[in-house]
This record gives sequence, C-alpha cells and structure tokens, in this order.
Amino acid sequence: MPQVTAAVTGVFVLGVVALSVLRTLFCPRGVPARAAVWAAWAVARPAAVLARRVPGDGGRRVMDFAAPLGLCLMVLGWLGGLALGFVLLALGAAVVEARRSRLVLRSGWPGSLLAVALVVSTVLVLAAFVVYVVWHVAAHERRERLVTRFAAHTPDDAEGVLTCCLRDGSRTELDARFAEWAGWMSDVHRSHLCHPGLLYHRPNGALAWTTAAVVMMDAAALVDAVAPGWAPPHTRVLLDSGAACLQRLAALAGVAVPRTRISLQGREEHAFSDSLRVVVGCGMPVEREFDAAWAAFQDNRVRYAPHSVMLSNRLLLRPEDVVRR
Repeated sequence: MPQVTAAVTGVFVLGVVALSVLRTLFCPRGVPARAAVWAAWAVARPAAVLARRVPGDGGRRVMDFAAPLGLCLMVLGWLGGLALGFVLLALGAAVVEARRSRLVLRSGWPGSLLAVALVVSTVLVLAAFVVYVVWHVAAHERRERLVTRFAAHTPDDAEGVLTCCLRDGSRTELDARFAEWAGWMSDVHRSHLCHPGLLYHRPNGALAWTTAAVVMMDAAALVDAVAPGWAPPHTRVLLDSGAACLQRLAALAGVAVPRTRISLQGREEHAFSDSLRVVVGCGMPVEREFDAAWAAFQDNRVRYAPHSVMLSNRLLLRPEDVVRR
C-alpha cells in the first residue's frame, strides 16, 4: 500500500506540473495561469515592501529584479515538481533502494526508463520556459516601444495631444492615433494576462505605461464629452478597450478600486473650462453644454483613471513611490 500510494502521488504531481506548463505556455481564454501569477506575487510583493524601505535609488534597483526573479521561481517550481514526482514514482515502482542514507537507482529497464523520462521531461520544461521568456520579452518590448515613441513625439497632457493631432483641422490623424492606441491597449491587456510578470517588469524610460494610457484615454474622453457626434470612429474603441485593460490588470495585481463619481487624479491642475477652450480652439465643434460635457467626461474617466493610479502605486511606477520619506 505505501508503494501504491507513492506511485499514485507521483503520477498526480507529474500531471499537475504538465498541466501547469501547458496552461502557462498557451493560456487559453485570456485567463492568467496560476503558476505565473503565484510566482510573480511571491517575489513582487516582498520586493515592493523592501523597496519602500530602501533609500534613494536602491528601491528602484530592488524592483528591477522582481520580474526576472518571478520567472526564475516559476521554472524552479516546475523542475522541483518534476523531481518530486519522479522520486515518488520510483519509490512506488520499487526501482530505487536506500544505500548509506541515499536513494540509488536499481539496474534494469524500469529504472532506466524512468531516468530517460526524467531527462526528457526536464528538457521539455526548460524548452517551454525559454519560449515563455521569449514571448515575455517580446511583449515587454512592444509595450515600451509605443510608450517611448509617445513620450518623444506627443505632449504630456490630453489637451496637448488634441492640439497636436488637430493642427490641420482634420479628424484623420486623430482617428489614426486613437486606432493605434486602442490596438496597443488591447495588446497590453492580452499580453499581461498571459504573462502576469509583465506587470512588474519596469519601464524602459521615465514615462510609465499606466500614465501614458491615461493621457491617451483622457484625449479620447474629452472628444467624446464635447463632440460625441463629431468624434472619430475609434474614440469609443480606445475608451472601452483601455478601461477594460486597466480594470482587469488592477484586479490581477490585487488592487481594489473604490467606486467614485469624479476622478481628478493627474488632472488637479486642469480646469475643465480651460480644457474646453483648448479643444474649441482646435476646431472641434461643441455639441454639449458645459455641465453635460463635464458629466460625460467624468462618466468615462472614472472607468480608467482611478484604476491606473492605484495600479501605479501598487507597482511602484512613480519615482516617489520607491523613495523613503
């Protein structure tokens, strides 16, 4: 009975490892794999606590290692599960024996078969991990590439974005920008669900992707609030895809965002009346009264801005978040 129990437990452990690898690698239905989520949390949360206690740039350096160490923990968990499963299976099959406080593989084809299976399984797991890391790095580069381009060629507020895009009075460039940003938000949404460690992968530059997303969506929210009939076709696409992305990723990071009717995070110094004058000066028609436009703007903004701010705080994406006061 002890041998049967060990063999069944070993098969079960190996099955769990195999399913975890397949689930993590292919991630069907956009649901994050538990192994990737748990590994990311196990490293990132203690790292965030430590980063807040390290003075100066030391906190940023601590957070730089959170995502890579999470990936290492995930593959070590897989390899440890393989080792445990095969040891239990070998004990159950009675192909090992104790010699001088060590387990030694007995000679014969059953032991050789298990040894070959262990080597093949280890190689397959390592190959799957390499593929996962390649996809992880590629997704991070896609995220940061657009943020870098956005920071270099686009003003740092929604009013500046609209002024830049509507210089010729046409919606064409604005719609092209909204379409590009909506596609980027959708890619960030999917890639971060498939690779939860990307949440903790640090930005390449000074501008965090969460901040860039809010500026993009604020521009779309202003257009939709002031001139919904004139708004380019991709305005609602950007708002809906961006809100879904930030809400889902905030939940993935364990952030609970309270319900609110007004969101001024990041726009404390932007009076809506000034924003209205800017967009009117860009040639945009005014289709709503001031109060109705303000209400429509807030109806959109509460769907994404609080999630972005609280997510940034959880991930320590702002410089002041990792500097001890």
